[in-house]
Amino acid sequence: SPIMLALSAATPIFKGRLVDTDVRWNVISASMDDRTPSERKENSHFEGDKRMAGNGLKPIPKSRYGSISTYIHDFRQGEEARAWKLNHLNDIDCPIDEESYRTLLEGGIDKDLARHLAHLFTRDPLVIFEGRIEELNDDLEVEHFENIQSTNWQTVRWKPPP
Repeated sequence: SPIMLALSAATPIFKGRLVDTDVRWNVISASMDDRTPSERKENSHFEGDKRMAGNGLKPIPKSRYGSISTYIHDFRQGEEARAWKLNHLNDIDCPIDEESYRTLLEGGIDKDLARHLAHLFTRDPLVIFEGRIEELNDDLEVEHFENIQSTNWQTVRWKPPP
């Protein structure tokens, strides 16, 4: 990825002439960073907002637009190899929404996929359309899930079947 980022840096400003970087990744990431000061681990007097995921207080280590936080894979090499690979790959701080995680596990979702999905729910959706909240039937439509999934722009994204 870093090589492709450097090769695709066609904007002269981002080739080290006017800024101290040769890629646009950090600029795009910063433009999508809607974390509260508390979520960014900055000293602030923000007391939280109960309407927000984690009340807007739970630390989130990176912007919505960032590197992947969890790896998920359907390993066919046995449980020991699977556990080693996922533990080895999933070695960064990845906060999760505990309530979502428990709900997913109780619903029979694999623990690694549940962790990935619960991580998505540490953030609020960016766009909510009037008439598309209570009116949707979540048993028949996936719009609420796609709203969360599609507003977390990571280097790799899980594409569930339609």
